[in-house]
Amino acid sequence: MIKTETYDAAKGVEIYTIGNKNGMTASFIRRGATVTSIRVPDKDGKIENVVVELKDYDEYLRNASYIGVVPGRYANRIGGAKFTLDGTEYKLNPNDGPNSLHGGPNGFSTKDWTVKEFKDDPQTGAQITFEYFSPDGEENFPGNLTASVTYRITEQNELAIHYQATTDKATPVNLTQHAYFNLSGDFKNPSIADYAILINANAITEITDDCIPTGVLAPVDGTVYDFKHFRRLNTIKDFYYDHNFALNTKSNGELNLAAEVEDPHSGRIMKVFTTSPGMQFYTGNWLDGTLTTKTGKPVTRQSACCFETQFFPDSPNRPNFPDTILRPGQKYCQKTVFKFEVESDSDKDFFPQV
Repeated sequence: MIKTETYDAAKGVEIYTIGNKNGMTASFIRRGATVTSIRVPDKDGKIENVVVELKDYDEYLRNASYIGVVPGRYANRIGGAKFTLDGTEYKLNPNDGPNSLHGGPNGFSTKDWTVKEFKDDPQTGAQITFEYFSPDGEENFPGNLTASVTYRITEQNELAIHYQATTDKATPVNLTQHAYFNLSGDFKNPSIADYAILINANAITEITDDCIPTGVLAPVDGTVYDFKHFRRLNTIKDFYYDHNFALNTKSNGELNLAAEVEDPHSGRIMKVFTTSPGMQFYTGNWLDGTLTTKTGKPVTRQSACCFETQFFPDSPNRPNFPDTILRPGQKYCQKTVFKFEVESDSDKDFFPQV
């Protein structure tokens, strides 16, 4: 199923929806190639939205929290807003103290992407492809870069995402999806405290006070970052996460399990698979209520969480991190799948105690 509707008539903005035979749908706008909703069933079969959806287009225009967008050209942070590539230093535009965050103040999240393809394929499912051309020097990054993101819904209730990019000059690239997940459905419960989280990682990238990696991969064993087995967030005092986890994935282009999150109230389960080496787990600590959901509720601290599959932060300045430099003749290609399931209250092993 595919559908195009008017989103903001005054501004000429349309919204695009894809769906499957199970009733799962996802909707998007061109601004930032943004996911505005993902609607999936709960344990009782009720289909509701499980990501933060802002109340109107004006909210998305002032979306300082990057809700639902594809950040770029480099998602996450680059320390000191600079890097050296092939002997040339590039000074970026800082927008997070002295650092560059999500591509700078006018990064990909602020751009209107082009809809390149919008189709319902009986074999592969409904999908939409957005494309953005980033000219040489935009936000002071080198090279003319063409980036695309394809969203596809499968009959297994998966939202599959395929990121691609090419360039005519060596440049760092790091793309992700910055959806804020609240599995309660339509933001009924504005808290993620009861969620059980599993993250398939043995280490995090250790960071300074301004969230820039030190270059050290710090083991998670015995720390508050140890999610190798399910942990409820409410068992961790003042839980606060805005950290990149070095995933236990293979560098073979195959999808690997990155994380799983379970909501005991709705019975919804989300599994995250990716080809990327890292994932930023963010618990929405900086959400301050200035943005409002479609249902009229303020988006407040720890009311939603992000699972940003990506390369490591500050990789252009860290030669021991996975390489993020894209060169002419190469193709950036990363995939992520968000798979949605439900589990009934009668299942004894639902949320094993830890």
